[in-house]
Amino acid sequence: MDQAPGSSKRNDESHSIYSKITTEFQNNIIKETLRISYKDTKTKITEEALELVKEVTRAMVVEAAMRAAKEAFSENKTTVNVNHVENMILQMMLDFP
Repeated sequence: MDQAPGSSKRNDESHSIYSKITTEFQNNIIKETLRISYKDTKTKITEEALELVKEVTRAMVVEAAMRAAKEAFSENKTTVNVNHVENMILQMMLDFP
C-alpha cells in the first residue's frame, strides 16, 4: 500500500480513534468559563460561537487524553494516571500557546 509523503498508518489510526470518541460539554459551564474573562459584563456569546468553543475544547481534551495514553503506553502501562498527564502537559502547552 502506497502512502503519501508525511502520512503514516499511525496518523490514520489516531484519526480513526479521534472520530470515535464522544464528549459532551454543558453550555452553561462553557459560557461561565468564558464570562470569567469578559471585561465588559454586557458581553454575550452567540450559540454559533458557543458551538465553536465547544469543538475547540473537545479537540484539546481529546488531544490531551491521547497524549497521556501514549505516555502510558511508552511505559508499558495499561492505565493512564496523573503522572502521564503531567509528563505531557508542558509539551501540549508549547504546542497550543
